[in-house]
Amino acid sequence: MMINHSVQLLCILLFLTQTTQSRHAQDVNLTFEEDRLRLSVEGDSAKKDVECRDYHSLHNSSLWCQFVNTTDNCAMDEGFINYIKVAFCETKPKNLPLIATGYAVWLILLFVGLGTTAEGYFCPALEFIAANLRLSHNIAGLTIVAFGNGSPDIFSAIAAFTNSNPTAAGVAIGALLGAAMMVTTVVAGLVATTQSFEVAKRPFMRDMIFFIATAFWIFCLLYQGSITLLNSIGFLCLYVFYVGVVIVGRYIHQRQRARNFISKEMQNEENVDSVNKATSYDERSRLLSPPPINTSIRNTNNNNADSEREWVDVRIRTSSWATSTHKHHNNQDGAEEAEKNVTSGEFSDDDDEHEIDFNGRSVFFMLATGLNPLDAKDWREARHVFKIIILLQVPWNFLCKATIPVVKVNGARRNWNRPLNCLNLILAPIFCVFATKGGDVTLGDIFPLWALFLTIGCIAATVMWFTSNNLQPPVYHWVLAYVGFVIAIIWTYIIANEIVNLLQTFGVIFNVSNVVMGLTFLAWGNSIGDVVADVTLAKQGFPRMSWSACFGGPLFNLLIGVGLPCTITNIKHGGDNPILVSFSTLEAVLCGGVFLSLCFTFVVVPLRRFQLTPKFGMILVALYVVWVIFAVLAGVNVFG
Repeated sequence: MMINHSVQLLCILLFLTQTTQSRHAQDVNLTFEEDRLRLSVEGDSAKKDVECRDYHSLHNSSLWCQFVNTTDNCAMDEGFINYIKVAFCETKPKNLPLIATGYAVWLILLFVGLGTTAEGYFCPALEFIAANLRLSHNIAGLTIVAFGNGSPDIFSAIAAFTNSNPTAAGVAIGALLGAAMMVTTVVAGLVATTQSFEVAKRPFMRDMIFFIATAFWIFCLLYQGSITLLNSIGFLCLYVFYVGVVIVGRYIHQRQRARNFISKEMQNEENVDSVNKATSYDERSRLLSPPPINTSIRNTNNNNADSEREWVDVRIRTSSWATSTHKHHNNQDGAEEAEKNVTSGEFSDDDDEHEIDFNGRSVFFMLATGLNPLDAKDWREARHVFKIIILLQVPWNFLCKATIPVVKVNGARRNWNRPLNCLNLILAPIFCVFATKGGDVTLGDIFPLWALFLTIGCIAATVMWFTSNNLQPPVYHWVLAYVGFVIAIIWTYIIANEIVNLLQTFGVIFNVSNVVMGLTFLAWGNSIGDVVADVTLAKQGFPRMSWSACFGGPLFNLLIGVGLPCTITNIKHGGDNPILVSFSTLEAVLCGGVFLSLCFTFVVVPLRRFQLTPKFGMILVALYVVWVIFAVLAGVNVFG
């Protein structure tokens, strides 16, 4: 009996112990849940302190989905896929590493799509518009060309600043400053490693002064914690002032060089015709191009030919960075051809080489040729590693060719393809409706909006088909360039939106600040084109122009990338609610690194008498590596 009582007592004690432990575990889980709910619904002040990546404090993974659904910071109203909800609500927690891997592959594909749409479809539209509006070379270089080459950064910034998630602004700040730091150190350093050369003094000092002032202004805005409408408009006005300084400075400098040239020619009593040519200018003339001189006294050295050129003279990038690296690389006349392209006042391209004779061809052949997403010539000439990128471009090229009409400046037909352009007019309006999330909109609760746009597109395509032929473009062909411009903007913007949302998701999954995601992955992805274009141009014999582009381009991206989206967002909010930005150790390291690196270059280059060597280039690259390490450590709160 004693044994039986002892066994029963032991069983009762074990049952009570297990019950107590179970209740304790439930209390712990409830404590986490109650803390989370208190933070997320207690009030506005509490909501501001809760970030989506705080889910890491919930040890019970079954609460993650509820946390995501009830936390404002996890909201993703922009874009077409709610990546956070898919990761935490649509799949099991154990599959999170697999989801993150899939997201990484998708992110790479999106970066390729951003570069493809921006440089392959948006930039050609800008190029044609600049020629169609008869803009002078300098105005085009400071506006159209700069906007085209910086479009990935600009659209990414617009997508981030206009995002409904307030912390997405950190992605834009990190991306813009990260790209500025990378281009002014890594890309500029790589340009310096190609050869020793002398920097163009006047453009360098001018751009550095504006750049340092802009970096300091951004630091002040981050320190005060907000960007008002007045501040954002101020950035745009500062760039307008910069444009005026560039144009006036180049004009004065050109006139001075022309006078010096005339004086020299008259003293030497040489050909009078060359003097007359040197004094003749019009509004289409390049303001800093050297005056025509006698070939007997012309210095054919590429460094001298490049001595007075700057980033305004860089041609717009109308081909993908994946297919542009092989051009002129093994050609002995590459530098001469590049010089011809750069110094020409007209836009140039090799469109004639790609034009196919459609005479006697069927409509099906023309349509299939126009929709072909893989260029055989680019495939043959590309290196093996870039062939992978070309393959990744195939789906984007197909979708863009089907929806975006492209009108090129050169070529006999200017890329005219009758059946393809008619298909563009049918698909482009429908794409606009669904890309702007208007697919569910109905007119009078009866007629869907997409059907109306489809009807308009079909009518326009029918008119074009019966008023044109297969061999010659119609007189109104130029209108398609503006249509393509609008469609390319929509494509670029929606891809940039998906990239920003994905980077936010990675920040949540890996518990990393949005600023760190912006200054690393987004900045690296958007700067690939600058690395390829500037280094290739330097190898072709134009290191001074490439060096100038490393500072003029990021300056444009900072001023417009902050000014334009912040102005749009402030106006959308009525101008009374400024954009709130955070300032922590990370932002201090971010701004401080950019500011100090610019000051270092601004001081050291003149001390070196504007002479750059490969050794100095390696120092700039090392500065970037140190800065990234400190920024990432600050982003993971190593410094507190």
